[in-house]
Amino acid sequence: MNSGFPNLSGGQEDLEESFWSSFSNVMMVILKIFLLVILIMALNNRNLLDDLKNNVQAKEEAQEEAKLALNLAQSSLKANASLEEQLAYYQQRSSSLDLELLRSRAEAEGARNLSNNQKAELTRLQALNKEQADTLVNRNKIVGELQGKLTGLVTEKERTQTELATARDNTTRMETELSSLRTKYNESDIKLLSLQGEFSELDKKYQKLLKPARSASNKQVVEVLYQKTGCSLRKAGEGSYRNLDRASLENELGALKTQFGNDLYVRIVIPDNSGLSYSEAWSFTNQILSRYDYYYNLSPSSAPATPAGSPSP
Repeated sequence: MNSGFPNLSGGQEDLEESFWSSFSNVMMVILKIFLLVILIMALNNRNLLDDLKNNVQAKEEAQEEAKLALNLAQSSLKANASLEEQLAYYQQRSSSLDLELLRSRAEAEGARNLSNNQKAELTRLQALNKEQADTLVNRNKIVGELQGKLTGLVTEKERTQTELATARDNTTRMETELSSLRTKYNESDIKLLSLQGEFSELDKKYQKLLKPARSASNKQVVEVLYQKTGCSLRKAGEGSYRNLDRASLENELGALKTQFGNDLYVRIVIPDNSGLSYSEAWSFTNQILSRYDYYYNLSPSSAPATPAGSPSP
């Protein structure tokens, strides 16, 4: 029976073969792009974790070297100092090391927070990548439906070509999204470099500590006990601590600074069960010492000379 259409059996087979070839090429390109995105993300994630581990290890090694240097200096001091001088020195070194340890823990706590932020950003990028993969699966389903229709709808060739052009546009958009992902990974690299800069700043601060040792010798010593429940103060000659609020504590310290000037030595005591975070303990210690302790208010020209054989704090 003549339906009014030309015999397209031979031409239809050629057309279908051409379509399937073009379609296979397009899907192959999309698959390669998807695999490339996954590979880049995996490599960058691994590099970020390796760099962070190396930085933490480098910091630990630096702390070990500092401890070794302190041990050597202490051995030298034992050989040359009397028992009374050694006792005073150890008390002084204990205070200095407590301050340094507190500051290091606070900075380590900040580094952990930054690492957690980077992990959260990585999780978000992985979720975005999964969403893109789901979108690609949906597009594949749509293309499959179009393939079924193509078997009986040769006359829709132009519409199919238009859809292929749309697929090319989607490929271009995916390339743009890939570029955006690379930009975000570069931002993560910048954050890591910032962390490395903070470690360098820590080293600079340590070098600043290489100045005359802080000592309670011939000073008016006042002790400040700080914990989550509040502050306490004990002056020289007092048997026990007096509980004070923050304002009263600073008023008394201010009066003592006015009275004794560069002879006021403030000893900060942070109990092990204080309930404070490292950051809170370090912030309080830094504020009190920088305002009232003689050592933190000396100008370089007025700082006393370091005794021979004494290590830097």
